[in-house]
Amino acid sequence: MEISFTRYRIYRECPWKYRLLFVDGRRIPMTAKASYGLSLHRALEAWLRGGERTLESLFDALKTQWLATGYPDEDAEARAYSKAERVLTRFHGEEESRRTRTVGVEKEFIWNSGAHQVRGMIDRIDQGPDGAYELIDYKTGPGVPSPAEVAKDVQMRFYALGAKRGLGLAPATLTVDCISAGERVSAPYESSSEETLAADIRAAASGIEAGVFAADTGYCARCDFKKDCTYSVAK
Repeated sequence: MEISFTRYRIYRECPWKYRLLFVDGRRIPMTAKASYGLSLHRALEAWLRGGERTLESLFDALKTQWLATGYPDEDAEARAYSKAERVLTRFHGEEESRRTRTVGVEKEFIWNSGAHQVRGMIDRIDQGPDGAYELIDYKTGPGVPSPAEVAKDVQMRFYALGAKRGLGLAPATLTVDCISAGERVSAPYESSSEETLAADIRAAASGIEAGVFAADTGYCARCDFKKDCTYSVAK
């Protein structure tokens, strides 16, 4: 059984939703929010992988990686594109002042956990002048977490565990780069609960493999399938 963070997260939210998505093959329609976020992620990846670090090259990356799906009309798409250009202009200015060196972009990790394989992609890995590693995850929404929330963030901790066990890299810092809000929030990485997380990942993978897909109605209000799911309490 191979498990990614997305599969782990969804199974822990609601095993039945996992079944609808990954067993039954249901699809979630692309929204404007998702399209915008994916476009920015792809643009940053393409730009960071390229050799040129000018603002013009960043705009070129946005143009080539832009997704037009999910918007209700052309005006809405045009507004989103203009917003993306403003966001990336600010990002580029902040990028020029960084003292770290980027050593990984969309860096994949794979590690074995018992009978299962854990796989993931880290948005970015930087190394500071002191040699310490920083794991960076881009967020394109308006919210900004606190340092305490970053330290406890399950996705960031999943990636940190993957970096250690799959890449042989010990992260010192976890950073959420809220590129739309123009804020970067960092927290030291505390590894004391790694075994607890690893055990829970194994348990989720085992449940998926065994076909244990009981519905958890605690997530219904935020579920994409709440209107037609058999078990929904939020129709």
